[in-house]
Amino acid sequence: MRRAWATFQRRDGLKQTAIVLAALGVYEAARTFIEPDWTVAIANAERIVELERGLSFAWEQSLQRAFLGVPELVEAMNVFYFLGHFVLTTVFFLWLYRSSSEGFRSFRDGFIAATAIAVLIHWWFPTAPPRAVGDLGIMDTLRVFWDIDIGSPHTSAFTNPVAAVPSLHAGWAVGVGLGLVRFAKHRALRVLGVVYPAAVVLTIVVTGNHFIFDALAGIAVLGAGFLIAGIPKIRRRHLAILEPATRGGAVR
Repeated sequence: MRRAWATFQRRDGLKQTAIVLAALGVYEAARTFIEPDWTVAIANAERIVELERGLSFAWEQSLQRAFLGVPELVEAMNVFYFLGHFVLTTVFFLWLYRSSSEGFRSFRDGFIAATAIAVLIHWWFPTAPPRAVGDLGIMDTLRVFWDIDIGSPHTSAFTNPVAAVPSLHAGWAVGVGLGLVRFAKHRALRVLGVVYPAAVVLTIVVTGNHFIFDALAGIAVLGAGFLIAGIPKIRRRHLAILEPATRGGAVR
């Protein structure tokens, strides 16, 4: 046991990846401790519907109907939604650690800060997913195709089912995409960095799990997370710039 722990300590990549996974695990656990208030959550979802209709981007039902005509594609989206979120984010961080240690630290801290913000919003603004708002006519594709219920007024099988805003599926996907575009050397990976976030946003909408607004909120939260995580770094750079000037003044 001691030898295994020593090996783990020497392998910083494993430690850093474990930190990220632990943070994501804490996020999922924290969501389950927020008691679902479906009355408030559905009311908040209806507010989002009104907002989207007012701004002319309430496209969720139209998008889902278009894809329901190709059941095989919807089932592929179910797999992508159900498994891709954590698996691909983990693979991304393992790759990023090997590609850029500085980039890894920045993205690790940004993701963790964004996740913390998201938990607070889930508590403050519980929101039902489109599939749970009956009069919208949006299906729960996981339930229709696989008979899997990941959260409704009758069950909360996995996590807090009224945590639609913000969508960290969207936020993390954009973060992964930015990391690939910024640090990948191969063109194919940079192209993937553009395609992957778009595929995730399309998937979370078509499967009935998020409004488009939720995705935009998730991206905004990611940006806020990176901003907060970057404050200490900006401060250190500022102090590094000031220090030589201070020393020069002292010499004079």
